Amino acid sequence: MRVNDTWRTLLRRVLVTLVPVLAVIFIRGYVAHADVVPSGSMYPTIPATSSRHFSVIVVNRLATEIGHIHRGEVVVFWAPDHPKTLYVKRVIGMPGDTVTVTSHAVYINGHKLNESNPDIARWNGTALGTYHVPAGHYFMLGDNRPISDDSRLWVHKYVARSAIVGEADFILYPLNKIGPIAESTH
Repeated sequence: MRVNDTWRTLLRRVLVTLVPVLAVIFIRGYVAHADVVPSGSMYPTIPATSSRHFSVIVVNRLATEIGHIHRGEVVVFWAPDHPKTLYVKRVIGMPGDTVTVTSHAVYINGHKLNESNPDIARWNGTALGTYHVPAGHYFMLGDNRPISDDSRLWVHKYVARSAIVGEADFILYPLNKIGPIAESTH
């Protein structure tokens, strides 16, 4: 009788330890994870300004794995020119779109983009031009456009659907900025 009780106790302890570990591995791999944002390209939407003044965000993998990617959404992806580096930017151009970036506006297929998020820079810097987004790809811009390293500056201008890791949903750090990450269009 004591042997059975010992095995039951041991099995219970293993399960109590193993189940949460497996749940964390599953959630981290397939549902959501946290990432550090070390640059100001999305400032002030994501309040990082440098590697010393970074932000931590929650990346929702399921949002882009199961759902559709849409214009105005902030996503995390493998950078086209640096495939081992994760970037976070806002989706501006959808597959098949023609995107024109002028100094003070963005046009999608000839229509001015209504960016309702007040945190997006009103001056786009000097990286201007017209871009034709290929099928299965997206055109990305940072919210702090005068300093953002984004589609306008990359050699490989567009982000493949397969390179998108997930949606940037929530700011965890700095603590005084905890909250959801806003979309830019309505």
